[in-house]
Amino acid sequence: MSLKICSLASGSKGNCCYVSDGKTHILVDLGISAGRAEKCLSVLGVDPEKVTVLVTHSHSDHVGGLKIFCKKHASVKVLCQRECECDVRAKGGIYPQAVPERRFTVGTLAVTAIPVSHDVPCFGYVISDGQSKLAVVTDVGSLNPAQLTALSSCGIVMLEANHDIDRLNANPDYSRMLKARISSKHGHLSNADCAAACAYLASNGVRSFILAHLSEDNNDPELAVDTVQSSVCAAGFDNVRVVAALQDRMSGLFEVC
Repeated sequence: MSLKICSLASGSKGNCCYVSDGKTHILVDLGISAGRAEKCLSVLGVDPEKVTVLVTHSHSDHVGGLKIFCKKHASVKVLCQRECECDVRAKGGIYPQAVPERRFTVGTLAVTAIPVSHDVPCFGYVISDGQSKLAVVTDVGSLNPAQLTALSSCGIVMLEANHDIDRLNANPDYSRMLKARISSKHGHLSNADCAAACAYLASNGVRSFILAHLSEDNNDPELAVDTVQSSVCAAGFDNVRVVAALQDRMSGLFEVC
C-alpha cells in the first residue's frame, strides 16, 4: 500500500488530517467534533479504534475534539512533542504521550517532528513509509532554510496559506493587534509567502501541494490556489498539482507517487 493523505477539515474552526500507508492510521490533529471525525473515517473505511493522533500544538482548532473522541475510543493513542504536553493536556482535556525525540515511529510509519514558528510551541510532521514521504505544516509564521530542506524530500506537502495580506490589512473587523499577530513571524503564513515556499519546493522536486488553514475572512480557495500556482508556474514548473483543503468538507484522498 502507498502513502496517502486526506484533509478531513482545515481552517480556523477546526483542523484534522488523515495519513496512512494502509496499515497504520494517523490523524494529524483533531480539532473537529468527534462525530464529524468518525463520519469522515467511515467514508475512508477506517476503524476509529485503530487511529493514532499526532498533535501539532495546543490551539483549540487543533485539539478541540480530542476529549470526546478519546472517551469514545479508549484504544486511541495521542502523541505530541514534549514541549506541547502541558498545554495539550490543559486545552485538549486528555493526557497525551509526550515524545522527547524528533524522530520516532508510529506503527509502520516513520515520523520526523519539525519545530515551526508559531505563538505557542508548534510542530510540523514529515511522515514516511520508507519509500515515500509527505509533510503536514498547518500553522507557521515563517519558514527557514532548514525547514524547507526537510520538506523538499516529500512527494506531497500540506502547507498553510492562511491569508491574502491585502485582504487582511483591509479587514475592518480585525484589530491592529490581531492583524499584527497573524502576519508576524509567529503567526500564519500568507498566500504570497506560501507561494514563494512552494516555488522553492517545486524546484527541489515536490509535485503536489495541499494548501491548508485558509482564513474564511481574509482569503478564499481560488485566490490561494491561483497565487501559489502562478508562482510555481513562473518558476518553470507547470506540472505541479495545487489544491486547497477546505473547512467544511473532506479533500480527496491523495497518493504519494
